[in-house]
Amino acid sequence: METLNDPALVDFNEMDLEQKIMNRTSKFRLPEGISGSEALSRLKARLAETESEQEKDGSRIKKNFRVVYLVSSIAAGLLMLFGIWKIWIQNQSINVIAEKGKMVEYRLPDGSDVRMNADSRITLDKKNFNNKRSIRLEGEAFFNVTKGTMFTISASRGGIRVLGTSFNVYSRTNAFKVSCMTGKILVTSGRQSVTIIPGESAELKDTDLIRFADSKINSVAAWIDGEFNFDNSPLNMVFDEMERQFNVKFAGQNFGDRFFTGSITNKDLKEALDIVCIPLGLNYEIGNKGEIFISEVHK
Repeated sequence: METLNDPALVDFNEMDLEQKIMNRTSKFRLPEGISGSEALSRLKARLAETESEQEKDGSRIKKNFRVVYLVSSIAAGLLMLFGIWKIWIQNQSINVIAEKGKMVEYRLPDGSDVRMNADSRITLDKKNFNNKRSIRLEGEAFFNVTKGTMFTISASRGGIRVLGTSFNVYSRTNAFKVSCMTGKILVTSGRQSVTIIPGESAELKDTDLIRFADSKINSVAAWIDGEFNFDNSPLNMVFDEMERQFNVKFAGQNFGDRFFTGSITNKDLKEALDIVCIPLGLNYEIGNKGEIFISEVHK
């Protein structure tokens, strides 16, 4: 009589699952009191449990995958909406930038002219500018504003309101100064405000907004022609301006205790360095990467 566990009768690869099990376990000793058929039944039940657990695990994995997919889809949608909103906002505004080493002239939508010094930026609402003439300034610029509705400028430490006039605004780091050439200007800083007329300037000194008759009003905007005048100005401020005009970087010690009076142009870097450094007893060295090293002249 043929038996399932007789390997001589059937090729192993042609056996069904039960035959393979019996073939591989024919030499195993069963626990006392358990027949071969009962052991096989227990093994089949265990396999069924394993398959059931795998199905549950697979169901959990699919469920978790669906949750992750849903969250990812929502996140992607939000990012897309944010991108569309950002593009829309950018299309509604104009950013005009004068990079270091460059000056920029720009005509506003209302016909007003702006001349921007190096390392400066203006931002305005492209769509509503003619209805609300308002811009944001970072740096220095000279404005020639056409008559019309109120024209406002906001800067980091103050603001300006005019109807039609020409004036210069200097707004960098902790410095804020407005100089009036024609017309009348309302200058504000915090809760303080002053009105200036031609020949006057308003400047923020510490926390006080000061109005004064500016004897050097005619040279305030000389930078438009590439000339820069300094009157007992901190040397660091002079070097900052040279960095903007020549797109260089100064390295070395801090010269906050030195002051410079004189004028330089943005036509020739070495000439400007000679004018500033020689009278103050300083050496300079121009590096290959646009760095300028300043040191004391050794006596």
